[in-house]
Amino acid sequence: MIRVHLCVGFACGRANLCEFRSEARVTLRTVLPDMSRKISQKTRVVKRTANPMFNHTMVYDGFRPEDLREACVEITVWDHDRLNNHHIGGLRLGLGTGKSYGTEVLWMDSTPDEADLWQRMLQSDGEWVEDVLPLRKLVMAKSMSK
Repeated sequence: MIRVHLCVGFACGRANLCEFRSEARVTLRTVLPDMSRKISQKTRVVKRTANPMFNHTMVYDGFRPEDLREACVEITVWDHDRLNNHHIGGLRLGLGTGKSYGTEVLWMDSTPDEADLWQRMLQSDGEWVEDVLPLRKLVMAKSMSK
């Protein structure tokens, strides 16, 4: 289970409109290497705030602990408006080894803080692990060639 609690200091993707028209959504895009849409989950859209509170739990079943060492969870934050979705940033929770099941992949690029959180989650034995991580610009996994 992954719980998205809140985003602090949400910077919307549209100049001069953030204070009144900011509409945030967090997307747990995929558990890589599986890129099917079936596994993607989204929070509700939270409107008109720079500090959206989500309190959303995303549950994934069927993963064995050994599979999680080879996987990466891509979480992205978006600013929505009627015409466009603006990518604000994201993070990738994984071990950051650059490999999945022995194959080099570009999406296994977790920062040291992201990899540390993932490692603590793997070792938690079913207990909740909390952390605060900064968003970063991501090349979306679906657009990566490897």
